[in-house]
Amino acid sequence: MKTVNVTYFKPTGKFYTHETIEISEEISGYHALFEEIPKHHRIKDMRMLVQDSGDGKEPYIVPHLYDPMN
Repeated sequence: MKTVNVTYFKPTGKFYTHETIEISEEISGYHALFEEIPKHHRIKDMRMLVQDSGDGKEPYIVPHLYDPMN
């Protein structure tokens, strides 16, 4: 399993919490960013920043901000 770092921010931009999620190593980076990781967005009214954990496993996750306000 691939580990991904997730950070949640309040709508004001203030830090809320940090956690890790696990996704399959069998999927592509695109599929991970736009189909799999959004399923783990558990605090729907907050912004979610995802980043690669640096574990050396594929797929590499480029930093991405999910903004439910847009």
